[in-house]
Amino acid sequence: MMKFINCIFLVLALLAWTGVQAQSNSASVLSSSSGNANVNGTTVEWSVGGTAVSSTSSLPGGQLLTQGFLQPIDRVIQLMLVFDPLSKKTFEDVDFQLFAQASDGSPVEYFSTNTDVAVILNGNTVKIVGAGTANIRATIKGTNISKDQPLSVDKATQIITFDLIPVLYKGDPAYSMNAYSNKGLPVAFHNSNPFVVRVSGNMITPVDLGRSTITVNQAGNQNYKSAEVSQQVQVISREGDDISVPLVVTPNGDGINDVLVIKGIENFPQNMVVIVNRNGTRVFDVKDYDNSEIIFQGKGTHNGSFGGRIRSEYLPAGTYFYSISYKSNGVTKRKTGYFVLKY
Repeated sequence: MMKFINCIFLVLALLAWTGVQAQSNSASVLSSSSGNANVNGTTVEWSVGGTAVSSTSSLPGGQLLTQGFLQPIDRVIQLMLVFDPLSKKTFEDVDFQLFAQASDGSPVEYFSTNTDVAVILNGNTVKIVGAGTANIRATIKGTNISKDQPLSVDKATQIITFDLIPVLYKGDPAYSMNAYSNKGLPVAFHNSNPFVVRVSGNMITPVDLGRSTITVNQAGNQNYKSAEVSQQVQVISREGDDISVPLVVTPNGDGINDVLVIKGIENFPQNMVVIVNRNGTRVFDVKDYDNSEIIFQGKGTHNGSFGGRIRSEYLPAGTYFYSISYKSNGVTKRKTGYFVLKY
């Protein structure tokens, strides 16, 4: 009887030792992978270094760890999925193919997470349908082994064609401008100087002598970048008057004739403007008068330098005389006259 009891204790001790060894081995198996382990049915799955791996793992003695139970096994199965990163694309790029591979040659299926950016055609062909981002997912068919690669699609560039505007003549009727985007998107016209020309839609009307910059732009959309192009338009006189000077300047801040606008002077950037008082004393002299940065505002300059250094005090009211020299087609011309300065 005592021998029988001793045998029972011996068997129980042996079983307990075997269970401890199995637990130790199972922990060793799960911790030996440099990734996340997941027991799924008869398979231990890992994600290792960005590559999806699914495998069964054996323990000493030809046993398999599955859901915490030890079972006999005949072989070890391992699947790996290789899916290289995708290069950046641009909207309107041609279709391209995907080349993910399973280690055992199993077929691979593909899926796009954003069909507003990319769709899958014919199994492994990507068609770009919009700008933005999407994930392209490769999955070994019949398994849950998959890997995502991000796909970035930039907006495409558009080009605006803007036909040359001829020299316009003061008093002529409106002229039709022609500009368009090569992507068929609508364009808008913008005018920098409404005192020289008026712009409505694609129609431009010459108003007075001078120059203006006409800009055509297209704002872009979800698939195309914005674009713009500009050109200068010149308005001249049929009577041969290159420039004209107002008869009165009133720098009182009411927005009317506050400065001396020499109409048409922008057409002749190489110029000199001299203003003298009734006594013949030079009170203002500048080069490259442009009606914006360099302009008479009722204040004189420091004489003799033509540097345009403006004095701080206003000139007295009264009559002033001007002499404007400029080059037209290589010929130096001069215009003289007078204006009244009022406050």
